[in-house]
Amino acid sequence: MHGRQRGWLIGAMVVASMVGGALSNLLLTARLDAQAADVVTASQVNIVDSAGRLRAVLAGEDERGLASLAFYGPDGTARGIVGAEADGTPVLQFNNPAGISRLSASVREEESVVTVGNEAARSVLIGSLGGTPLVGLSDGVRTRLQLTLGAQGEPRMSLINSAGQRGAGLVVGADDAPFLSLFDVGGVQRLTMGTVQGSTVVNLEDGTRPRLVLGVADNGRPSVVFYDADGALERDLSADTRR
Repeated sequence: MHGRQRGWLIGAMVVASMVGGALSNLLLTARLDAQAADVVTASQVNIVDSAGRLRAVLAGEDERGLASLAFYGPDGTARGIVGAEADGTPVLQFNNPAGISRLSASVREEESVVTVGNEAARSVLIGSLGGTPLVGLSDGVRTRLQLTLGAQGEPRMSLINSAGQRGAGLVVGADDAPFLSLFDVGGVQRLTMGTVQGSTVVNLEDGTRPRLVLGVADNGRPSVVFYDADGALERDLSADTRR
């Protein structure tokens, strides 16, 4: 190929590429212009009613730091909020006429929580924590009653004292054996009673181990057994009864 022909060919290719790039830019700009009529970009949109009162606000970041859609009553009080925290955690909240939350919900990682009532006073907590369902009754400071399921699906209930320690517990085990446990003020287990394979058992404990065990076997025979502080058998009155 002669040098002059090569020069013309390269020039034609450059011109063609420039025309193609310009045409692509024109098409892209045309598409953006076509969308401009349908797309609104704003950090906040206020929605008012026919009287000009604020009834809803769509905000990219509100005063709580949420990307949210908030609804307001005719008096300007926030009544409902749907949004997401800065880390993406979804949030739902419904308020009473005074603007105080009475129902809220959120999902963080694999944990979901719904709170019903006044969180500062009395409320019900319903959630799933670590894959375990949970229901709690709170006095505003701490949970006072807790319902949950064990690893094998066994139902558990705990009553919590004012110090935050468990005062009483009830469980139906995986073997369907029910047990009731009582604890002292410090949360130390002191009494356990239940039924196992048709036998009734009551353990009185010193905080470490059973010291007195009362029982009635499935054949109706009673037993009374004492243990020392080391857990060794000290006296068996049930044996005395059989003699």
